[in-house]
Amino acid sequence: MKYRILGKTDLKVSEIGFGCQSIGGGLYYKNNSEALKVLNEAYDKGVNFFDTSDHYSLGESEKLIGKAFKNKRDKIIIGTKAGTLYSHRAVAALKLRPLLKPFRKYMQPLKIPFHLMRANQKRKDFSKSYLVAAVENSLKRLQTDYIDLFQLHKPSKEILEKGEFIETLEMLKQQGKIRYYGISCAENEDALICFNYPEISSVQITVNLLDNKCVEDILSIAKEKRIGVIARNPRAQGHLTAEFNDIMAETYAKDYKEFEIKKEKAKKFKVLVNNKRTLAQAAIQYALSYEEVSTAIPRSVNSKQLMENLGTLNAPPLSDSEFLKINAIQASI
Repeated sequence: MKYRILGKTDLKVSEIGFGCQSIGGGLYYKNNSEALKVLNEAYDKGVNFFDTSDHYSLGESEKLIGKAFKNKRDKIIIGTKAGTLYSHRAVAALKLRPLLKPFRKYMQPLKIPFHLMRANQKRKDFSKSYLVAAVENSLKRLQTDYIDLFQLHKPSKEILEKGEFIETLEMLKQQGKIRYYGISCAENEDALICFNYPEISSVQITVNLLDNKCVEDILSIAKEKRIGVIARNPRAQGHLTAEFNDIMAETYAKDYKEFEIKKEKAKKFKVLVNNKRTLAQAAIQYALSYEEVSTAIPRSVNSKQLMENLGTLNAPPLSDSEFLKINAIQASI
């Protein structure tokens, strides 16, 4: 494993981090014993950055990280988020998922409608009272007394422009409850607003072969201001993989037309595949090819997926000619 410094912090994060969105639950990935096994396997292979949220699986993701690493706390770096909440009705519905699990194979066609219905039940809260309470609750679930990197979870442009959250986060930092704080941006261009605040240590943006919107501009300014960049969705939520049965893209599409369009675009990047490199590995290499990116955080729901992600480090790097192909494909799509 190789490591990079997160901006101007003293956090030395693994190039490949661990996106923890799916480890705590869901209709298709709920398996706590498997999740704990994969978390520890990642740690044993040198992964030290684990990115989660109080929103993921209603806090179960944080609980699993706390359980896995309570005796190794000083060896890992935890990034968590807050600000996205479900309505009471949505929370009640999500708690019923274990009862639906036996029927999940029959529910595949309903993935997109279910996700859109769930998305409509989300709300945002970045008030002082909520953020203070969120940090306290995360500390309990994570079984720790500090959070390395606390991130606001996709605030609106209006919230970012007002900047009222800075005072609250500075207070939490002075109290020692968080070491650094950053923004997980709803849209990549939101990072440009974040750069107006020197107190912010990191931005989390989408960096992948399919979606490179504003990336060059963001990375240039981030380098100048020494802001850490966390690359999320390097595999485009599953489109840039060979296994479409292990995919989140369906649940994040507005409709099946959008899903199919992205899937067709992703196929063009199969020219990067060879007998020593998978499409997913090429996709992660692309994200890490930017020196300004501190860490890429693909998710890993099982050992097989984790080993493929980590195999990126041993796969032959993308060549100059392959980058020319990438540029040509991106221009065409």
